[in-house]
Amino acid sequence: MKTRFIISMLCLSTFFIACSEKKKDTIEVKGTLKNIDKIMALYPEAFQSDSISLLLYEMPFGGEQQPVQIDSVVVSKKTPDFVLSGRANGTGIYDVIINKGPMIPLVNDVSEIKLDIDLTNKDRYYTVSGSPASETLRDFIFSYSEKSVAVNKTFKLLDSLKLYNASDSVVIDATNQKNKSLTAVNDFVKQFLARDNNPLVASFAAGIASNTFSPDEYEAELAKLTKKYPADANISFLNQQFAQQKAQSLQAEKTRQPDSWVGRKVPDMTMPDVNGKQVSISSFRGKFVLIDFWASWCGPCRDENPNVVKAFNEFKNKNFTILGVSLDKDKPNWVKAIKEDNLAWTHISDLAFWNSKSVEIFRFEGIPFNVLVDPEGTVIAESLRGFDLSKKLSEVLK
Repeated sequence: MKTRFIISMLCLSTFFIACSEKKKDTIEVKGTLKNIDKIMALYPEAFQSDSISLLLYEMPFGGEQQPVQIDSVVVSKKTPDFVLSGRANGTGIYDVIINKGPMIPLVNDVSEIKLDIDLTNKDRYYTVSGSPASETLRDFIFSYSEKSVAVNKTFKLLDSLKLYNASDSVVIDATNQKNKSLTAVNDFVKQFLARDNNPLVASFAAGIASNTFSPDEYEAELAKLTKKYPADANISFLNQQFAQQKAQSLQAEKTRQPDSWVGRKVPDMTMPDVNGKQVSISSFRGKFVLIDFWASWCGPCRDENPNVVKAFNEFKNKNFTILGVSLDKDKPNWVKAIKEDNLAWTHISDLAFWNSKSVEIFRFEGIPFNVLVDPEGTVIAESLRGFDLSKKLSEVLK
């Protein structure tokens, strides 16, 4: 049932799919709902009679309108074959919906689509033929769903480990598994988008991928699709949607601005370094210092560390240094990560995980996080990552 649930959610999340320029005035879906008696035995609570209703819906452009029902049919053990047909508003995504069951997305790129459904096959429960775009879409959805199940498992495992205060080494291993499964599903989508030649299917896949892609990854893939399909309305809509989301995020960031540390004096804080010596933020007064909050178990932190190392090596002779503040709770893992990532600056930690007093004092909700402090102790920037870090340091350390 998990795969069917995920597919239903995929379809619901892609109402934005538009009609393509190739107009199709009709749609016809012929097929068979197999093993109806077995389906009713497996899910008796879902069926109150000996028949099952199938409905055909057009999925409107943009998500602002409700789906439009085009046709419906009732099938039973004695009459398992069906035909769904009606007028179509151009080539687009159309859903066959099994009453109290999953959705099946189709593309009406041909005059007749053959659809066979077998809900006793819990994972790949339908086959489609005659429609190349629908076949490609089916293969993508099933493969993506299977990979998404693996991602969801790693997220649930990681949440459970954090909830029960597991050791750093176990959390790090689970985090690595999560990152690996997430990379696998994203790489799958990127490869699919690179080889697929149907803009409608590519739009569907790209829209789904926005759930797991980072904003930068998603923007890069949209740019490739825009170059590949410059006149496609679907891709244009995705670009507009993404631009709106970026604008909303920027506005939300501005709304949160009063909580920013920029322009305020940095609070003092004292913690032991790797050798047990007490080190205070105030001891760095007179230098530009980047206070970098991270942890050995934090995948994004470890991914960002090469950028931080590069910035340190470039500016360390210009009255600049870094103070690493770790949310680790296992000292050997903390020290090991410092060595492995070549973090050649001062590090402190109270080894208290999310109970660290650094969280209470600086009030950040996630890591990596950092603040850049000038020689007078005033925060002049925060949350600097990647190119933004080097750019800001170049501005202030002329």
